[in-house]
Amino acid sequence: MDDLPLGNLMRAVVGFEQSRTPAELARVTEALRDWLSPQDSNLGRAFAAWVRQLVARISPGRAGNELGETLEEATMTLEDRVAQWPEQWRREGVAEGRREGRREAVAGQRALLRRVAATRFGEAVGERVERLLGDTDDWERLPAAAELIAAAQGEADLIDGVSEVARRPH
Repeated sequence: MDDLPLGNLMRAVVGFEQSRTPAELARVTEALRDWLSPQDSNLGRAFAAWVRQLVARISPGRAGNELGETLEEATMTLEDRVAQWPEQWRREGVAEGRREGRREAVAGQRALLRRVAATRFGEAVGERVERLLGDTDDWERLPAAAELIAAAQGEADLIDGVSEVARRPH
């Protein structure tokens, strides 16, 4: 892109296509906005629409929709938001990591409960406990199932109790 002269429309096209971050896109958008004249408003709107598509591709959520209709609006919004997006991505990544970690922990807890039930009452009961708790993703309900496995007097007692725990509303 550096081979192309400044103020060249092709430079902007190449710059848009090579932008991999909102910050890069903001720099190209600002340069294009400075280069286009007010008489180029239709061209500016076309580029603004393209910028919205590019931002939607490289940034989270509805960020592209926030940019407005004109190149001026898109440039100003990108300048304002580009610093906020990495923190937003970090927060969303942390939240997703927590959700994934919790799903894995719950799955591990269910597997442990199956093994304990199998050790105490036999493999068939362990498998039945696993099936009953298979859709349970509520971390709070699993300790109740563990207590049932420890306290149950027999297989039927255990299966009835675990069935009840599994049916409880979230």
